[in-house]
Amino acid sequence: MTMHESKVLLNTFWDLSVDVQQAVARFLVGSKLGEIIVAKAHGVTEVEINYFRHGAVYKLIWDDTTKKLLGGTEAIVINEVLSGLTPEARKIVEDGGHSIRHIKIKHADFDDREYLHVQYLGEDRHITGRKLEMDGRQFVKQYRAA
Repeated sequence: MTMHESKVLLNTFWDLSVDVQQAVARFLVGSKLGEIIVAKAHGVTEVEINYFRHGAVYKLIWDDTTKKLLGGTEAIVINEVLSGLTPEARKIVEDGGHSIRHIKIKHADFDDREYLHVQYLGEDRHITGRKLEMDGRQFVKQYRAA
């Protein structure tokens, strides 16, 4: 957490705005909710919801500023994020490792663009990560001209 970031642990799902509840409810039906954290930084409000389903722990990340699903760990959430990519980018992401464990659309502050952070779970249970441009190319840090 940076100096310009604040996080709040909510008591219940009902403490979220109705808009957020309605946007994420379809992913959470039938699950048991865990921690819900609202983070504000750089003019963006992210909602992170941890939940349990069939003995596994999952995470969903919602951008309340842009009203967009940013990522998570359950297959239905991952597929929803992937559906927003071009078919070429989706194929690159899916072919990048054995299975996708976590995906998140992130914002690069230094040049004001979105990129993907993907974690893969290998057959050997090792976790690897990749940063990719939204079109599937390898992420390259670019700085704005002064």
